[in-house]
Amino acid sequence: MSQGQEVGSAEYVRVASVGEVPVGEALQVTVEGREIALFRLEDGWYALDNVCPHQGGPLSEGWIEGRTVTCPWHAWCFDLGSGALTLGPFAGVDAFDVRVEGDEVLVAAHPRGHA
Repeated sequence: MSQGQEVGSAEYVRVASVGEVPVGEALQVTVEGREIALFRLEDGWYALDNVCPHQGGPLSEGWIEGRTVTCPWHAWCFDLGSGALTLGPFAGVDAFDVRVEGDEVLVAAHPRGHA
């Protein structure tokens, strides 16, 4: 499902079509062998590492409230924009840039990092 393409100076991978992810929901996708949680909110698209650093819970199955996702296993919360843990700076997940071109959703092949 993924085909790499250069967009600006970063490589992006097609992961879904816009219609596959309703507003307010998430989808687990794979980018270069890495599980990514793709989120669609009213204000745009977000992508984080899908694996919670606490005990590996799937963030794509978590609860979305505002710009935060809560891990379904042990309730660790992460900012969708930065990947930062909302409880403090001792953990976080990588965040990825997302672009929409026509009906295609593309995720950067490399993370921005986390706060």
